[in-house]
Amino acid sequence: MDEYNLEVIIDGHKEKIKTYTSSIEHAVDVMVSLKEVVSILTIVRTKDNKTWKFDKGELDYLREIRGLIDSEVAI
Repeated sequence: MDEYNLEVIIDGHKEKIKTYTSSIEHAVDVMVSLKEVVSILTIVRTKDNKTWKFDKGELDYLREIRGLIDSEVAI
């Protein structure tokens, strides 16, 4: 498990969230699962300071696609 620090938008405000997961993809999926998170601004993997920046980090489209998955096991 790696630690990821995320800067996100919740209720119109920048917030910092920390999550522990095995990949950047799963870190994004965790944010997609949190309805309060409107968009992702940056994600930093703390072990090596690898940074991902999102210009348009709105999550509506990803939530729509995720909603098409019938089983959480498939994710």
